Amino acid sequence: MKPLKVISLLMLCPLTVMAQSMSVYHNGQHTSFNISEIDSVTFDNTPNLWQDANTDIGFYYAPGWNQIAAPSYTENKGAYTLTLSRATSEQWQAQMYLVTDLHTDAHRNYDFRIKLRSSKAVTATVKLYQDGFDNLYYFEERLPLGADEECIFERKDMAGLDMSRVSIVLDFGGNKAGTTVNISGITLTEKEYDTSKDQNSCPLPGYRLVWHDEFSASYVSSARWTYQKADAGWVNHELQTYISGKSPKGTRVAESTDGTLKIHAFKEGDKVYSARMYANRSAGFRYGYIEARIKLPKGKGTWPAWWMYPVDGSNWPACGEIDIMEEVGVDPNRVSSSFHCIAYNHTNHTQKTHEMYCVGAEEGFHIYALEWTEDYMRTYVDGKEQLYFENDHQNNNDSWPFNKPFYPILNVAWGGDWGGYAGVDESALPVTMEVDYVRVWQKK
Repeated sequence: MKPLKVISLLMLCPLTVMAQSMSVYHNGQHTSFNISEIDSVTFDNTPNLWQDANTDIGFYYAPGWNQIAAPSYTENKGAYTLTLSRATSEQWQAQMYLVTDLHTDAHRNYDFRIKLRSSKAVTATVKLYQDGFDNLYYFEERLPLGADEECIFERKDMAGLDMSRVSIVLDFGGNKAGTTVNISGITLTEKEYDTSKDQNSCPLPGYRLVWHDEFSASYVSSARWTYQKADAGWVNHELQTYISGKSPKGTRVAESTDGTLKIHAFKEGDKVYSARMYANRSAGFRYGYIEARIKLPKGKGTWPAWWMYPVDGSNWPACGEIDIMEEVGVDPNRVSSSFHCIAYNHTNHTQKTHEMYCVGAEEGFHIYALEWTEDYMRTYVDGKEQLYFENDHQNNNDSWPFNKPFYPILNVAWGGDWGGYAGVDESALPVTMEVDYVRVWQKK
């Protein structure tokens, strides 16, 4: 009996999207794929959403993504057998897709599982995505299948995305003639994201929680947060007007509802109103592990940010600035981190910065964090390192002003030097950035 292979991976933001283009050849032989019954394996007795979904099944075959001939397949109690007209040895050949009417929710987490077996060695690529949107997906994974070896692939606690028509694509690369692939045990389950269990447990050892806001109250705490008031053009040539409380017509720029902070940007009359909010403004924090779980707004012109500024900040960039996460809507899902000071800043094009593509940053919640010590700073996206910056220990404020208290900031800007570098689209308004929590841990 062949051993059972289990593949279980943590959900991380991919840096790139795998291209699915093909230039392949064929040898004129037949290959059979058997899709076994989709069973009802579940996690923790949670209902299997996939089992109850309406599913359409389709098949495509290389080369050029064109179907060579209409495939014929048979069904027997939920088992499908497809016979393909040819086999090849290239990466992308036989593609099976299952399109459902399932919807997933950004406020929930998901577990996925699938069982695969191949009669001959083959590479299977599994992708869980939204039908019609290749760049909106939970994962895309290549799995090497040994001959007659069952593989169980699973992902647990995947952060939710606002997704409709949840679908699976399976590609079988390098298949040989006569290969049979069995696919079964497809399971998708959902559960509430439990923020309370994480409050006192820092992702890094040796830290304790010193400040947090879970936004569980029905109001924004004035003891924790203060607002910036500023007219359009105040900084970076941005177009929004920052206010506290309500607009002249009574619309709130920020509110705490249903367990999240919502920062709104909207047009009223000839002005765009939004909020820029400061946490623990008077005292700030010096060193620590600081994170927020955020769902970003959509739209050309948006410029959401999660960042830090010194309590005694003046004379930028000498005072320093820590940008944990920024995104501009014209480049959706591309999140960046930057550190600014005299020696390194964007006005001189010398800032320490890094950008990564985070799938679903605008469709779901992701965790953006800063690890800050006297020796270095490191930012993370969903636990994956984004940017590392080391203290040169020259005791020079020009290169390391990051030895004093900084306070966290959340804001949604509109337009400006970066947010509006390609113009703005006012039809995108109103927009909202949602924040599930903000937490600060410091070493014990």
